[in-house]
Amino acid sequence: MVETVGDRLKRIRLEHNFTQKQIAEYLGFKQGQIAKLESNERTLKSDSIIKLSNLYRCSPEYIILGIGEYSKTNMAFRSNNKNLSLEDIAEMNRIINNLEFLSRITNKQE
Repeated sequence: MVETVGDRLKRIRLEHNFTQKQIAEYLGFKQGQIAKLESNERTLKSDSIIKLSNLYRCSPEYIILGIGEYSKTNMAFRSNNKNLSLEDIAEMNRIINNLEFLSRITNKQE
């Protein structure tokens, strides 16, 4: 069976242990809109795709087409950070991606 965009969004959300409500708040949607996205009754706009790709640390192409790399990032913290927002997580993932990119281009130049 071919995985749809909605299937992929639901799978990734569950892998990260996020609720539809959390994702809705992160994107500025209502929870019902996330349910419709996951059941392929609604499509994402480009700004939401970018936000989700930062949150899930994958390319926009992975969300839309299922191509490219995706692997769940596991983060460990020294203290209890249950109040960490999805915006904070997305920003940390963006920084990690930038550091990995810089490492790759630095290694190519050597």
